[in-house]
Amino acid sequence: MRIFLSFAFAVAVTAAATVELFDAAITTNVKATMRDGVKLACDIYQPARNGVAINEKFPVIVSRSPYNKEGQRGEGTYFANRGFVYVAQDCRGRFQSEGQFYAFVNEGKDGYDTIEWAASQPWSNGKVGTTGASYLGWVQYHAAMYRPPHLEAMFANVAGSVLFDEYTYPGGPPNLAWPLWLLKSAETSRPGGAPELAALHANPAAWLRLPSKDRLAIFQDFPNHRQMYEDSIAHPTLDSYWQQKGFNSALNFKEMKDVPVYILTGWYDPFVDGSIRNFTALSKLQKTPKKIMIGPWLHSVGSNKLGDADFGAFAMLDQKVIALDWFNHWLKQEPYKLISQSPVRAFQMEGYDGGRTPEGQLRAGGLWQEYQQWPARKATVAGLFLSPSGKLIPNPLPGAKPLSYTYDPEDPVPTIGGGGSTNTHTPNGWQDQVCSLRILGCQSTGPLIDRPDVFSFSSDPMRQPIVINGPVRVKLWISSNAPDTDFTAKLVDVYPNGYASGVLDGQLRTSYRNGPAKQLPMKPGTVYPITIELGNISLNLLPRHRIRLDISSSNFPKFEPNPRKARNTVYIDALHPSRLELSVTEF
Repeated sequence: MRIFLSFAFAVAVTAAATVELFDAAITTNVKATMRDGVKLACDIYQPARNGVAINEKFPVIVSRSPYNKEGQRGEGTYFANRGFVYVAQDCRGRFQSEGQFYAFVNEGKDGYDTIEWAASQPWSNGKVGTTGASYLGWVQYHAAMYRPPHLEAMFANVAGSVLFDEYTYPGGPPNLAWPLWLLKSAETSRPGGAPELAALHANPAAWLRLPSKDRLAIFQDFPNHRQMYEDSIAHPTLDSYWQQKGFNSALNFKEMKDVPVYILTGWYDPFVDGSIRNFTALSKLQKTPKKIMIGPWLHSVGSNKLGDADFGAFAMLDQKVIALDWFNHWLKQEPYKLISQSPVRAFQMEGYDGGRTPEGQLRAGGLWQEYQQWPARKATVAGLFLSPSGKLIPNPLPGAKPLSYTYDPEDPVPTIGGGGSTNTHTPNGWQDQVCSLRILGCQSTGPLIDRPDVFSFSSDPMRQPIVINGPVRVKLWISSNAPDTDFTAKLVDVYPNGYASGVLDGQLRTSYRNGPAKQLPMKPGTVYPITIELGNISLNLLPRHRIRLDISSSNFPKFEPNPRKARNTVYIDALHPSRLELSVTEF
């Protein structure tokens, strides 16, 4: 039945994608004036006949981008063909728009003004929806905080909730995806590009190894981007800077206009936990429907391939088709054709051992599940404890000796797999935890667990499947000879043939152990409890597979290595029961 439903859904999506009612007429670089007089450039896609815009009023979909509105041409044409006016806008200070660009902070008021401008145009019937992915999703939440009267619905794709927690300093260590994002943004801020930045972005290893302040030099001719990076470096805690509305939706949920919101994300999207936080909080606070769909995807949703794994045709999705169904319902009062009544639609991943596809990818499995909430229902927290033998065991061992290793910032553990957003430089998604010289950060070949600074703990082969549906965390008791150091944790699914797929990973800088608002140094040699959040997942761990937990102190280039060399210790006795905690919903 589950497979049939997935097949029927795929057929319905394919059918819905083919319906076109109109041509599209495009008018470029129309200027919308903001409240401070700055003019932002818009491309307008209108329903047309024989290339001539129809002189009627239609519902409007607004998309605001810092990445060049021309990139929305396909989506704009798609919606115009189906009876919407689509407005694609360059954000303030980007491409054809006036003003100065400072990421996130101006998007609320500009979003409000753009929505109300669109509602007032002769081609608008006054009903406006917003759409877009990543930054284009964040700006929707920010605009909603100002409650534009004509905003009717939102479709927010892979957009998070708290930028500090999810992107710039997750767990405390600086996320190197942020300077890479600024580098790419600066490169595209100059007409004709910036070859020196493009070359650096293509081969950033040496630049990423520099201390944060030393990376600033590359932005000397790009003052806006230099200022953004300087400000982020100057604010390494969750202070008032990161509490600005554009950076922090969670502090402003009560300010948001109550409109229907569809949230789309992937288990390996860096913002999946923020998307879940948005869905959960808005569902509780507001009356209009909130829905979330989570697939086996990275930051770009819709593919059936996730690193080494191929989840089959059922995992594929054209997000425009879901957005069309959403906006047809809320802006045209049409019944849903694809979207179900269930608030949550989540793909439960499986790792099969049935060989590989003709392209060489693992034949993975899975199925779509529908729930009323996330986690699906009250989960059993299953604890697996670390032991000196390298086993994950059901109970801690009294008197077990602590385990120590030396962390060296000059030789950090390389990033392999997971949901990072430096995906042009490291392999993401499902990846065997084995180094190769093609991977940024790898100096040799061989399994990561062969390194002396990686401790690995594995369960016995499972006799029956275990379904993890919800958050996963690691609770450790630690000490160090340094006042501040990092600890990393990685959940790994080990196949019977030895393939070790990274499932989730997380990290904590120990000075953030009491929260991100204030850094507190440790006393060398003192034992402290810490919690490393690995995030949410839906995964069926199959019989004969083993659960593995890898502990270390770095994950480069996903995160900036802690600059201090340290001797780090993990305690594993009954008084200090270090453990992996899984949200298990089925046995």
